[in-house]
Amino acid sequence: MGDEADKLEASIAAVLDQGLRTKDIFSPGMTEVGTVAMGDAIIAKFLA
Repeated sequence: MGDEADKLEASIAAVLDQGLRTKDIFSPGMTEVGTVAMGDAIIAKFLA
């Protein structure tokens, strides 16, 4: 996989590790966010 793809996967994993979840993957103890907020969090990690 390319560097950007690896970075994107790492960004997604980091956001999930922070406990953010959309409604379709929500579980107790996590923080439910909308799809826009989830996308924004992933992009922020990717660009950091």
